[in-house]
Amino acid sequence: MRWLQLALFVLCLLGAAGSARAQAPAPTLLAPKISVITFGPGDETFSKFGHDAILLSDPRQPPQRRELVFNYGTFRFDSPWLILDFLKGKLSYWLSVSSLQQTLGVYRRANRSVSVQELDLPPDAVRALGAFLYENVKPENAYYRYDYYRDNCATRIRDVVDRFLGGRLAAASRGPAALTYRQHTRRLTVEAPVLFFALDLAMGPLIDQPVTEWEEMFLPARVAAQLDRVTDDRGAPVVKARYSLFEANRSPESATAPGYRWGWLALGVSFGVVLYALGRANGRVARVGQALGVALFGVLAGLLGSALLVLWLLTDHDVTYWNQNVLLCPIWALALPVLAFDLARQVPRWLRLMMSVVAASVGSALLALLLLLSPLRQSTGPAVSFFLPIWLGVGLGVWERLGRPALAVLARRMQGSAEPPHVV
Repeated sequence: MRWLQLALFVLCLLGAAGSARAQAPAPTLLAPKISVITFGPGDETFSKFGHDAILLSDPRQPPQRRELVFNYGTFRFDSPWLILDFLKGKLSYWLSVSSLQQTLGVYRRANRSVSVQELDLPPDAVRALGAFLYENVKPENAYYRYDYYRDNCATRIRDVVDRFLGGRLAAASRGPAALTYRQHTRRLTVEAPVLFFALDLAMGPLIDQPVTEWEEMFLPARVAAQLDRVTDDRGAPVVKARYSLFEANRSPESATAPGYRWGWLALGVSFGVVLYALGRANGRVARVGQALGVALFGVLAGLLGSALLVLWLLTDHDVTYWNQNVLLCPIWALALPVLAFDLARQVPRWLRLMMSVVAASVGSALLALLLLLSPLRQSTGPAVSFFLPIWLGVGLGVWERLGRPALAVLARRMQGSAEPPHVV
């Protein structure tokens, strides 16, 4: 009897344990998450403005696919047509996908910061956004025509996130931006003077127009800042969590837009004074030095002017249209090398033509200065500061060399003298 009671007791215990196991809820898998990754600026020209991507985290996937980075900033750096497509304004970018660890390794090696904003989206929106990314990463859907300011890696992320936020990001970004496209470009390239000057010279008045906070999100950092302002129906922040995956060791971005004018003015004045001084000096060495200086500057200005006209007239870059800097770099300056070496002769043959080309160049540069002060103004301050003093130095130096002492003539006119200038 005791053995029977013991057996019944053990069976009851086993039944209760089995019932408890049957009633215990099965463990639930973690839901997928959507995050925006913001990459800081780098050293290369194409990385000065930062970068954006979308992180899809899905614990239900195999380990190699659990954290995928969808990147709209992919292009073929080794393409033989890269420079030509870039100059024509027909550069193609596409959406690619890679693992988080692979992506993180690339940006760590480049010493570029990596920060993540996890978005608090409903499960349906997360699934829909994930399906959208998988559909758009297909080769037939991945490519798009890249535009510096209006269709780049950041604006693509902005548009995708806004779509699945129900337009909340756009609604929170209707105000005017503090800076224009040009001012943002200047502040982000201030530590690279040559790049700063080249971009500032090549861009026309379109990037001087006021922009909205929505348009300002061509910069990844502005996308991140605007996302921090967005709330859901309950007033809760859409950004659920924000954390850093890597912090780069580099100086912070400049928050203001530098004019960078005085440095270029000092450089231009220095070259202009040298060219004028060579024009005043006598002797073969001075004549040859002046001829060489005028020739080199003529080649520089003429080639730059030709490039600006090509960007304006023969490409799809509307940001380079109506560029007033062509007045500072007139294409007729390409005639100066031939005329300048004739200038080195004791008796120049093409005196009148030389004077006409130089006078037209100086007048064109002065017109650029006047336009800077007019309602048609384009922000050409750095270019005017550099080129105008040099053109004045070239003009006054040639005037001196060809027997028209500029300062002496000016002094006589101020004194009311009718004595004609001498010719040597």
